[in-house]
Amino acid sequence: MRTVASIDIGTDKIAVLIGEVDSYGDIHIIGVGEAKSRGIDKGSVTRLEVAARAILTAVREAEEMSGQKVTNPIINVSGPTVKSQNERDTINISPSPIEVEDEHIDRLLERSITKGKEDGYDVLHAVPWKYTLDDQEGIEDPRELIGSKLSAQIHLVKIGTTVSRNIEKAVTSAGFHPQMRVVSALASAKAVLNDDEKEEGVLLIDMGASLTDFVLYSEGHPVITGCIPLAGNTITKDISLYMKVDHESAEKIKKEDGVALVDLVKEGEVIKIKPRGETREISIEKSKLAEVIQIRLEEIVEKIIEEIEKAGHKIDTANAGVVITGGSARLTGIKEFLERFTDLPARVGVPTGLIGLKEKIEDPRYATAVGLLKFGVNPEGWVVGGRETPVSTNNKGVKSIFNKFVDWIKEII
Repeated sequence: MRTVASIDIGTDKIAVLIGEVDSYGDIHIIGVGEAKSRGIDKGSVTRLEVAARAILTAVREAEEMSGQKVTNPIINVSGPTVKSQNERDTINISPSPIEVEDEHIDRLLERSITKGKEDGYDVLHAVPWKYTLDDQEGIEDPRELIGSKLSAQIHLVKIGTTVSRNIEKAVTSAGFHPQMRVVSALASAKAVLNDDEKEEGVLLIDMGASLTDFVLYSEGHPVITGCIPLAGNTITKDISLYMKVDHESAEKIKKEDGVALVDLVKEGEVIKIKPRGETREISIEKSKLAEVIQIRLEEIVEKIIEEIEKAGHKIDTANAGVVITGGSARLTGIKEFLERFTDLPARVGVPTGLIGLKEKIEDPRYATAVGLLKFGVNPEGWVVGGRETPVSTNNKGVKSIFNKFVDWIKEII
């Protein structure tokens, strides 16, 4: 079995997973590591040495549990500079019809990436869909079919170059060389969404400590991917200001007594708090706490909807509803809040499809880390590597000839 590793670099925590992939492609989790995140804020490195040390601490814990060494992990990138666009492109394969091969799809994706490049940004993902071969539309996978002209709709995801490269540098400074960089929203989606949801249309929201990543799927593929700089810590700060308590106390209040929807609080319920400057506890209505939380959640989701509409899409195309994951998805009443606010069905997404340590990993907090592992085994579309090098070429998990050759070499060494 071969080993894969992922490093989820967040503002609150660094999570590391080590897994072994069996002959069926199933991932067995054998190592988990976690460390308090330092030197990272809203997806950006603020102190390189401190960030590298936190990454190393989490990796060493996972290595100790698994007995395996991490060398080429899959890492996440995120932040307010994440954005996406959809391109339609066409290539001529041959004057007369021939079989479509991986290299033709590669050429199509290369063209779209070139069109999507802009100063200050790295294109990290190119996900093709809606293939057309000559005049035949609706093709899911054109390989080995006969044609002379190939077209596709291609979803491009990019991020600010500085943000992306500095995250990569923090990982290399810790002594590891990233195999690929994956945008957090797509990683989390791979961990918690199923194919039926993607086909029907679904909005994935990953709400962490300082960032809320999102991706809207339609007809099985992403149509908009983005990130806003408001999340769980914003809610904690609101509670801190309203109740006049420090950040640590506000976080504890949020986790233990916080409710996402005022209507879920029973009339007359109170909580005890000790504001700054007070010598004794005072009582405050629990509904007031819920109101503070609900107001901020409404703003976060409204901003996501605005981004979706600005890109020419509608949230009501998400027929399968809204799936929320990430650390803030554990907030009491978050499902009910989303259903009320969006008028769509909602659920809390937990990672699925793994073997081993399920009691630890089946938690919204590990969605991104699990999704990164799954990208390492079965990438979707082109994931551009750490140095602008494509590491996979199609959305069905079939590898290019070059990648098959690399795997063969690894097996015989």
